Amino acid sequence: MLDPVAPTPRDLLEQSGLGLELPDADAPGLDRPISWAHTTEMRDPSRYLRGGELVCTVGLSLQTPPDCQTFAEALARADVAGLCFGVGDGHDEVPAALLEHTRRLGLAVLVAPPTVPFSEVSRYVAESWLGPEIAVARATNALVPELVSGLRRHETPRQLLDTAGQILGCYFLLEPPDGIEWVGRGDPPEPALLDVITRFVRAAQGERDIEAALGRERVGQLLSLVERRMLLPDALSQLLPWPGFGAPAIVCSAWPAGAGALLSMAFPGELVGDAPDLCLMLAIEPPGELSVPSGHSAPVPLTELGSAITQARIALELATHRGGRVGPDQLSTLESLVEQLPAAQLAPFAQQLIDPLVDLDRRRGTQHVRTLRVFLSVNGSLSETAKALYLHTNTVRHRLSRIQEITGRDPLQHSDLTAFAIGLQACDRAEGR
Repeated sequence: MLDPVAPTPRDLLEQSGLGLELPDADAPGLDRPISWAHTTEMRDPSRYLRGGELVCTVGLSLQTPPDCQTFAEALARADVAGLCFGVGDGHDEVPAALLEHTRRLGLAVLVAPPTVPFSEVSRYVAESWLGPEIAVARATNALVPELVSGLRRHETPRQLLDTAGQILGCYFLLEPPDGIEWVGRGDPPEPALLDVITRFVRAAQGERDIEAALGRERVGQLLSLVERRMLLPDALSQLLPWPGFGAPAIVCSAWPAGAGALLSMAFPGELVGDAPDLCLMLAIEPPGELSVPSGHSAPVPLTELGSAITQARIALELATHRGGRVGPDQLSTLESLVEQLPAAQLAPFAQQLIDPLVDLDRRRGTQHVRTLRVFLSVNGSLSETAKALYLHTNTVRHRLSRIQEITGRDPLQHSDLTAFAIGLQACDRAEGR
């Protein structure tokens, strides 16, 4: 895997999309590597720092020159990479005393205007460190839908390899019996990507067995009849020679349409059926993971197979939005319930509860939405929220009161907090998170 490249204050400054500025032309220390971004409003945050951080603050605790001196010396003592100072909330500009001491100590200072939230700075630093992993995930997400579509069209292994080569910008050779070899310039694809492509190539080779394909289609038709209550589940044991029907419980899994050949190769002992709009699989135990979205039911007796198929179908819909695998334990959550609702039903939650906070944070450089997210993540604990944000508990309480003034809903009330959780998830869903 490619080694991540640590960003520097100069890199952040030169990113036009971030909009950071320099307080003056003689800024020192712009080429120090940044290990992480750390937000604080403490006058001396040194005990929470490990070195190399870009410290972000709006300077609420920096009201006097001695405060500025204490803060700058604490950062230097902790060997941070630099300081990002947000103006427009606590100060209209960087305090002169703070600039004096940071220059003396050789600390880089970047200025974040009110329109630049610290979350954007943190995201840039994180993506710089996690860039290789993100690149592999994006390549996998681009590959899998195209390769699944190729299987549905019954493409040959050579055609699948050409599709993968077009996406990754290289060429693949097919090596006997079913291996692949990369040919191209630059760094080779990650082993995880090669494994995904190899699985699909093997599936395409297995797809040449027409009899197996017709058998999966028949299984899919019978399972569809069971789901629609047009066939009793007990009849399956008379129509299909699968020993799993005699087990006390069966797990039903749903996969994207066209994945039947891949599943037959990966799970040769299970019953796989190709339905028109998805692929179904019956197993005695929950199957392992593949690089394909999948939904899984709880184990049920054969008589309840119809409801298990419906449950697996719903889980697949969620997995298609989220990526990865969704099991029965993830269907009984507020998040999964919200994801199943139409966007039109969720729109009022976002428009009335979240959008006003987003607009205020954008205009004033405040962090009401971030505070609300953290408050939800710690189950409504004021003290844990203050600890996570490095704020005083009264500051958190003040922000929540301000949220109530703006929206008319009180985050300290359980029902209102649930409404805020739905609103945040609706916004994330609309933004494709």
